Amino acid sequence: MYKNISLKKIFELVIILVLLVVLVFIGKNKLAVFYYNRGNDCFGRRLYKDAISYFNKALKIEPEVALVHYSLANAYMEDKTEDKAREEYNRVIRLDSRFTPAYKALARVYLKQGLYQEAMDILSKAEVIDPDNPGIKEAISYSSSEYIAYLLNAGADAFLAGDKLRAYELLNKALRINPDYAFSRYMLGYFYYADNKYDESEGMLKEAIRLDGKSFWARKLLGDVYFEKRIFDKAIEEYRLALAINGNDAVLLNNIGLAYMNLEKYDEAIPFLKESLSINPGNINIRYSLASLYRDSGRSSEAILEYNNLVNMQPDYPNVHNDLGDIYKQQGRIEEAFGEYRKEIYFCQSKLLRDPSDPFLLTDISYAYNGIEEYNKAKECIDKALAVKPDYRQAYLTLAGIHKNLGNSLDALAALKKAGELSSQKYFFIEKAITDIKEFKGPIGRDLVSSSADTVYLKNGRQLKGVIKEESIDNIILEINSAGIIGSVTLPRDNIERVVSKRNIN
Repeated sequence: MYKNISLKKIFELVIILVLLVVLVFIGKNKLAVFYYNRGNDCFGRRLYKDAISYFNKALKIEPEVALVHYSLANAYMEDKTEDKAREEYNRVIRLDSRFTPAYKALARVYLKQGLYQEAMDILSKAEVIDPDNPGIKEAISYSSSEYIAYLLNAGADAFLAGDKLRAYELLNKALRINPDYAFSRYMLGYFYYADNKYDESEGMLKEAIRLDGKSFWARKLLGDVYFEKRIFDKAIEEYRLALAINGNDAVLLNNIGLAYMNLEKYDEAIPFLKESLSINPGNINIRYSLASLYRDSGRSSEAILEYNNLVNMQPDYPNVHNDLGDIYKQQGRIEEAFGEYRKEIYFCQSKLLRDPSDPFLLTDISYAYNGIEEYNKAKECIDKALAVKPDYRQAYLTLAGIHKNLGNSLDALAALKKAGELSSQKYFFIEKAITDIKEFKGPIGRDLVSSSADTVYLKNGRQLKGVIKEESIDNIILEINSAGIIGSVTLPRDNIERVVSKRNIN
């Protein structure tokens, strides 16, 4: 039968078959487009599951169309199916490496999932492909900001948790991402400051200020660094620059006042502390600073008023009763002074139950025991404080006071000199205390015994040797020379048991 078919007929059949294949192909393509358009319509109406269904139908017909995969990824993203969205965006990039919207969208997925490095990596690839694309550059800038924010937060969490090495690692990574981001340098400077690494903190904060000269926090913290390094002139300079940025910060004003106070420039300090307290009258620390400043500048009545205001706000505020006791003692109000020292002892004892080795509490209670003339207890407490914190300057000042009251003048001088060594500058009150001991006109202990022949035996069991320079019915004046220190001591007859002299004075 086939033999009767001509060549012309065969050619016509081939043409028909070809046309049928073309018509089938065109029909399938139109159906894929139909499903794609329906998917876009559902997406626009926020029917994301329907959109996903239609996009998948389109892809079954045409599986390698990058645009459809991209639309499907967007629908998965809106449907909160982020892992599937990631797969589709990656498939888009494999199908069309120059499809830059997919890179940006994939980076957003990574950011949402906390995969910051992956986001940066994919955007770096996009930048290589299309280096002049402003959208890619904007995405890189946004992603790096998000990454840095994450690193800073994670670093802060690590630091607070005590993992300092991890904290420093995270912040240094943030700096590598953007070395010109001032806040990263400020935060790292803060970590160094909190870790008592003041030189490192200073360097980092100076860089932060170079990048952002109007950074109030960096200026203020740099002032704090200088304060801790006891370079008070520089601290004041930085504080004033911070004050020019924000003049309504109570803590900053307080710090300026304290810096002037440490320089013993009391008249300059008072206005700053008063202004600070006017901004924040409920701040007990600022009130204590002002009260102490009044005390140190000789304004006793104003000091007592502020100390008592503070006691009304917080009766157990550290050392406040010692301060009041000192003022009352200077005014000759001994009974009131002893009452304040005993209050300090009471509050310290309660706190020491929680932490018996706290060097600050031990120093405060030692000072109070010294104030009520219980010198053995005072010495026991201060020895414990120095065992825990051997570089605590205030403890040595307290120890000097105890030795002075015990009559151990050489030990008192040694303690004062140690306190001076722990200070970065000369303090007038320490120098004055040293001078006062050298010229002390009171009971002197056995440490000043010399080879002089005159010996005075006291009723408390001590004995003093020196040269009797003058005597009367009520007193004996004895000159003592020890280790190059010469002083005259006035000894009341009521305190003397007997006297042995080369002149047989009794």
